[in-house]
Amino acid sequence: MEALRRPDSPDDEPAMSGSVVDSDGGSPPPDEPATEPRYHEIVASRLAQLELPVGSEWELAGLSNIPSREILEALTRKSFHDDESRAALVQYQIQCFLNEETQEGRDRDSQDSAVVVVAEPANDAITKQQHKSDCEKLGARMTEIETYTELDQEETNKFHLKYALYRIKACLLLKGVPVDKIDDAALERKYPPELIVKNDYFFHYVQDGFFGWYFDSELCYKKSLSDYQRLVIFNDGGLEYTRWSRYRAFYSTPDADRDYLQYWETIVKEIKWLEQYLLTNESSIEWARIHSKATFQACRIAAGFQNMTLELAAAGLHEYIWNARMDLMFEKDRDGVFYQIWKRVNDNHQLSFRDALEQVYGENLYSAHDRSMKYELNYGDSNMERVFARCTKGISDSVPEYKARELIAQEIRWTSLCSGTYEQYARKKLKIAELIGLIPKDKIGAA
Repeated sequence: MEALRRPDSPDDEPAMSGSVVDSDGGSPPPDEPATEPRYHEIVASRLAQLELPVGSEWELAGLSNIPSREILEALTRKSFHDDESRAALVQYQIQCFLNEETQEGRDRDSQDSAVVVVAEPANDAITKQQHKSDCEKLGARMTEIETYTELDQEETNKFHLKYALYRIKACLLLKGVPVDKIDDAALERKYPPELIVKNDYFFHYVQDGFFGWYFDSELCYKKSLSDYQRLVIFNDGGLEYTRWSRYRAFYSTPDADRDYLQYWETIVKEIKWLEQYLLTNESSIEWARIHSKATFQACRIAAGFQNMTLELAAAGLHEYIWNARMDLMFEKDRDGVFYQIWKRVNDNHQLSFRDALEQVYGENLYSAHDRSMKYELNYGDSNMERVFARCTKGISDSVPEYKARELIAQEIRWTSLCSGTYEQYARKKLKIAELIGLIPKDKIGAA
């Protein structure tokens, strides 16, 4: 077999011209109207650009050509989704909601949920000696990974043959083939090494812009790394994960990533008391005291998970604080502002966005957003109206008010410019690895 050249990083490849919308399921619900939703049409037309593997004899007749939402979100990039497809998704979600027979939750009002304040732990909750012990335990788990020894070309080619089969499997999943219908042994027989080499190891699936993941060409030569450690999530547009290089260099194992997700979910609940101090001056003695207490608590939590290290614990606490602060300053109750504007415009179609915004501002409903609302009213160039249009497009008059706010909040999260966290990175990586059969399936909670 001829030597395999190192392919260029997929980040250097042009993105696919089309985009793909989230799917919330393969087959439509039984009570869905016979007319194919526009959402399904968009998904099907864009996934049609994904070519089946050369030599494929898969029988797709009778199968849905739209993968489940879980598969679509895991295997594709965020940039596949555009304003048109997001609006189609919202319309489809509304259609499914209105078709439900149950009335559960329809009597809910649209008022803001009560703010839950978690009490700050007592001063002596964790002593300095206990914290030192926790840090020593976490530090002892930080083993250096040797990345200098490289595989020879023949060994590397074998890995690339295996990774090509994972790409083929992902293609079939995106084409709507159920996971349990794909037999790995049969796939290997169907695509012998000669056919894989002839098709350039099916690298085009990554280079064409369909996949949101790839096996890093540089890491593929590192002898000590596992297949999971060579799997990398795209940093879509170079902005999706500002700490992407650091995430790539964590070289985490599946067990470590699963422990990290549990650690993250625990600190979000148990260190929630910190949120009432997020606007405290970071150079003050008070913040030093608060941050020290949160650090003690986070390390104690991390020490309880067998595969957590000091580095991962520190990264998780830092990202939790940063994200919570950004949410408090820019995102908290933003859905409430947009909902109140939508409600007024929905009740009176003659009312403009600006007039509705002026009413919301005048009623002082969301004081944290007074500055941004006033700026928009005075200058009109803050992009607020554009973002509002994106987050409410597709929400019709027939939608109950509480559901409208829920959908607005969903789209605000989608359009948020905040950087992705390692929690999001690890969750997606684990899901990809499970879907393509890289690791055994395990329970992964929803984000």
